[in-house]
Amino acid sequence: MPLKETTIVDWREQMALAVIRGRMSVSEGARFYGVTRPTVRLWRDRYLAEGRAGLGDRSHAPHSCPHRVTPEVEELVLKLHRKWRFGSKKICRRLEDDYPDLVRPARSTVDEILKRNGCVKPQKRRPKTRSPFSRPFPAEAPGDVHTIDHKGDFQMGNGKRCYPLTMVDAFSRFLLACEALESTSLDEAWPVIVRVFKEHGLPRAVHSDNGSPFGTPHSRVSTLSVRLMKLGIQPVFSRPGKPQDNGSHERMHRDLKARTTRPPERDCASQQLSCDSFRHFYNFERPHEGIGQERPATLHRSSPRPYPKRIPKPDYPGHFEKRTIKNNGCLRWKNELIYLAHGLKGETVALEPVDDQIWRVFFHGFAIATLDEEENAFV
Repeated sequence: MPLKETTIVDWREQMALAVIRGRMSVSEGARFYGVTRPTVRLWRDRYLAEGRAGLGDRSHAPHSCPHRVTPEVEELVLKLHRKWRFGSKKICRRLEDDYPDLVRPARSTVDEILKRNGCVKPQKRRPKTRSPFSRPFPAEAPGDVHTIDHKGDFQMGNGKRCYPLTMVDAFSRFLLACEALESTSLDEAWPVIVRVFKEHGLPRAVHSDNGSPFGTPHSRVSTLSVRLMKLGIQPVFSRPGKPQDNGSHERMHRDLKARTTRPPERDCASQQLSCDSFRHFYNFERPHEGIGQERPATLHRSSPRPYPKRIPKPDYPGHFEKRTIKNNGCLRWKNELIYLAHGLKGETVALEPVDDQIWRVFFHGFAIATLDEEENAFV
């Protein structure tokens, strides 16, 4: 004969009857059945009041909800949405202005009403793209990643200011350039960058902060980023306000400041001699803790990618939509001008469809943005 399965109601009945008939005290019943004394009393009292029927699980939902909106208020919310196409924030304000005596629902309640009645479209999941500005970008070998930065400016003996530009090989910590410049303009920095590329080869990535001339506060692509991508180099940016993302470079600047600016030299020419002396010391004499107390010169090797004699033109697949960026930094799409970046003016970009009304924007093989046709904007 099969054994009868014991249910939770049977178990509660046994516990209640054991206490009611005096075979166990409440404390003994709690220890025997492994529950608390209030639980024993709960099922005892339920059994005495309702019998076995009172031992089943009950809903924990409240019997009433004083904050539940009435059908009239819900219809009023929907009426305002249909008339004005307002969202929850504006609907709440109109309810406050037009119906001062109404018990107004919370904004979250209005959101739920609109969602329940199909007034709000579900947010689309945007495709993930690999941005050329993502971080981190690990240096796996010498010549892989160059870091670049302007050390904070300082006043020289002649009253003019100096803006040292530094470039470092991230793997070996080799100081590639330390130039005493008179400004942070790209016109001054670019010849230094090109010289480093010609002497040491092209890296896979250049890591910088978001300051001038590396980044731009006005768009997603700076002029320097465009020049790097045309050479097949991925621009990588630190997070705003996070100098630790380029920590080894910042640490080098502390040594540079201590050895070349205290006191500063008379003019840029003299300051450059001081920078050259520091660069030799840093690369060939100073053991570096970050590379196991080796000296950077013992680890540094040039990149196998030479600087090209001519900048290659972009080569996009045939099914991509190609567009030339206007002088104002805008891309024409479906008879509309959408701003992308001034740094791309005159350049050709290409767009690949990746989802319904979603296009990925490429420049020389780098995904630089995503175009949302519904919003008519880059995201």
